[in-house]
Amino acid sequence: MPANWAPFQRIYNGRVEWPTGPMTGLNPGFAPTWVEAWVVQGTGTSQNQIWQGPSQSTAQSSWSGFVPAQWTAAEPGWKSGNFSAGPALGITLLAMRNNNTGVHEFDWWVDPITLF
Repeated sequence: MPANWAPFQRIYNGRVEWPTGPMTGLNPGFAPTWVEAWVVQGTGTSQNQIWQGPSQSTAQSSWSGFVPAQWTAAEPGWKSGNFSAGPALGITLLAMRNNNTGVHEFDWWVDPITLF
């Protein structure tokens, strides 16, 4: 798996700004081309309840200017509701290009995160 979420993500004005994490395990023959990240947070009190809560999307379509070995999604997408400090879930889709063949591949990951 080529990446992870940083375990702690900052909330600003009710949204996660900007989702980020370490880029680990990326094959040296590949270069990241874009990333899309979603954050979801449930609210509820019952084990049998469907938890509804805030969610958002962010993306990064240009890979220049980033810290090596790190992904960051800094292009705002949609947001529904406002996040609060506490547990959440980060979901990410990464597009990579094979430097030798030009073929694109995709990978995704899901991590529990803490918002603060």
